[in-house]
Amino acid sequence: MLRVTGRPSSSFATVIGEITVQRLPFYERHDKILFTDAVDRGCMGYLAVLSTTPPKDSLFLPHMIGGICAEDTACIRHGSIASVSGTGEVLILWESGSQQNSLLLTEACNCRCVMCPQPPNKHDPALFATATRVLDLLKGKPLENICITGGEPTLFADNFINILRRCHAEHPGAQVSILTNAKKCSDGEFIKKLSTLPRGNDTFCVSLHSDIPEIHDEIVGAKGSYDETQAGIYSLAQYRFPIEIRHVVMKQNYSRLKEFSEYLYRYFPFCAHYAFMSMEIHGVADVNATSVYIDPADYQQNLRSAILALSKRGLHVSVYNTPLCLCHKDIRAFSRQSISSWKNTFLEQCDGCEEKESCCGFFSTSALQSNHISPIMSQC
Repeated sequence: MLRVTGRPSSSFATVIGEITVQRLPFYERHDKILFTDAVDRGCMGYLAVLSTTPPKDSLFLPHMIGGICAEDTACIRHGSIASVSGTGEVLILWESGSQQNSLLLTEACNCRCVMCPQPPNKHDPALFATATRVLDLLKGKPLENICITGGEPTLFADNFINILRRCHAEHPGAQVSILTNAKKCSDGEFIKKLSTLPRGNDTFCVSLHSDIPEIHDEIVGAKGSYDETQAGIYSLAQYRFPIEIRHVVMKQNYSRLKEFSEYLYRYFPFCAHYAFMSMEIHGVADVNATSVYIDPADYQQNLRSAILALSKRGLHVSVYNTPLCLCHKDIRAFSRQSISSWKNTFLEQCDGCEEKESCCGFFSTSALQSNHISPIMSQC
């Protein structure tokens, strides 16, 4: 998520509110964070004030983060939801105008994936409270997309179900994507409880990294995970939940992409979507880069074979996180702009590329980039 830092006016507990760049009537200020350079008595009543001017500690002022660098203010948008901390940190929890926002329920996980860009941590109950507060502030607003993520978001079942219930009730038109390993869904009690919820526009995006149990379990760092995930997929299908299979390509599995596509067709032809994803080399993936990273240019033909095999059978398949110049021209039409806007970037080599507007670009957070980036130009 986007982070901005400045200097606090004083030490204070974290507050979460909606950013406004407009001065509001006093009775509308209680859950708003004002972004202004005119710090005066007109700032009274807001949860907090953000400013590029130096912080002021005054009885008539709310909590303030001042001295924010001018170049950082572009991400402080009207209508975004932010947490403001007495340490001087501002986190953008929900970005106004973005279709790639998420609710982080926990950083705990029941896997230890060797390519995880966000290392698992001990569960912090404050994350669920934050997600709940964000939903409070979003109530009544039109939303197209909501992502529920972790860690493993289903790990604390009641919290997950309560959040999903609210998404259905308060945003019935939103597409809700749940990023999960589906192991919890193999639990009969959990899946039955989940099935009692009023249905929304949900998709369970399930991570599955090999057709061979030993390889999948090695990648996710937990024995028995292949069997649990497979059982979870079938349980979700039994209760007619839409499913997307997500397959991260790395050294451990790239040579079997065609075989994996055959496996998907034979055992999971009922899924709504299949995504083949290049890695974000960050977090654990960065630590393990020498053992997991492979340049997408080196598995270009393998990926082509897998994508075309599924497409020819009428299955909906996509390529995520892979720049167009690294995709074989036969499968560029399957590439999606999948990288979250806050960490999406392009390289100098992309200047002049005729397909730049259609390309997913690169992870700004990634420690490694391909050595084969080149602009796509029309044939003379």
